[in-house]
Amino acid sequence: MVNPDVREIYDELGQKYDVWTQLPDRLFLNGWRRELLAGAKGDVLEVAVGTGKNLGFYPEGCRVTGLDFSRSMLDEASRRAQALGRPFEAKEGDVTALPFADASFDTVSCTLAVCTFGDPLAALREMRRVCRPGGSVLLLEHVLPRDRPLARFAQAVAPLARKAVGCNPNRDTLALLREAGLNVDSVRGRVRDIILTVVARP
Repeated sequence: MVNPDVREIYDELGQKYDVWTQLPDRLFLNGWRRELLAGAKGDVLEVAVGTGKNLGFYPEGCRVTGLDFSRSMLDEASRRAQALGRPFEAKEGDVTALPFADASFDTVSCTLAVCTFGDPLAALREMRRVCRPGGSVLLLEHVLPRDRPLARFAQAVAPLARKAVGCNPNRDTLALLREAGLNVDSVRGRVRDIILTVVARP
């Protein structure tokens, strides 16, 4: 179920989200997105598509469906797709109850959003369900660091991050992936493993 407080945060952000995140995008996030999403193919579901920051990084031939709980974010993503000339279908919905049949997509992607899900385990199980056999689940996520001082810091700031942007920076996302029944193919740590790029399979 979607947390109404988190939905309100992102409905209000709209275009401002891109402005707030412009610097980290340019410095490092866009490069990591490009590298991860180069592995996408075919019918793609991007969960928590937001304003469509990833749309320019999918290989030619990908047909992207973007799901989000925020209508204002989806409107921004649709405008971005149109400007890029990329095929795109916007779908409003809840990641814990994806409105798609089993095995509907060759690729399921999600970047910097699992931290905001009210029930991340249910969301990851849904992402596995809609991914076709032989397909891939591609994630770029910030997680609970393995470094103890950094982990303590993540735990300390978690309440503030949840209140500000609905973010839980203290989640063990790799453990959640495995519990959801996904097979982790590869993991690459960034910034002392605060951020991970992950390729998993159903």
